[in-house]
Amino acid sequence: MFIKFMGDNFERFLISQVAVFIRNDKCLIGEFSSKPGLWGLPGGRIDIKEGSEEAFKREIKEELGLDNFDVLGIVDAEAWYRPDGMPMSAVVRLIKNDTDEIKISPENIRFKWVGEDELEDYNFLWFNAKRMIKNGFKYYRLLNNEK
Repeated sequence: MFIKFMGDNFERFLISQVAVFIRNDKCLIGEFSSKPGLWGLPGGRIDIKEGSEEAFKREIKEELGLDNFDVLGIVDAEAWYRPDGMPMSAVVRLIKNDTDEIKISPENIRFKWVGEDELEDYNFLWFNAKRMIKNGFKYYRLLNNEK
């Protein structure tokens, strides 16, 4: 059932969830197979009738091959319009797994571990992706009692 509110001026967004994944003071980013030269964080969209947590775990399993990881917290969220006009919304979580091997998915050409000081060397697909990653580093340092 659809309820109409005050002129129905509300936007409808695609919702995506991604992970800032830091090991040894480096964040994992991936170069998209569908958009060579553009980088992003592992994750993806919520499927129809899928819950947020379920979708996030599925996406991390699909893109990184990780079954076991800890979600340390939400470090950022954003809403924007893609160049094609489609409205997007994103939730960014910090995850932890210090031991398991990462397996590249066909969605990425390659992965790289990058430091916070290296982010300017990459072109990211998402609006404000660099800010999202920097917020992940900030939260990571807080959790580890670093400055």
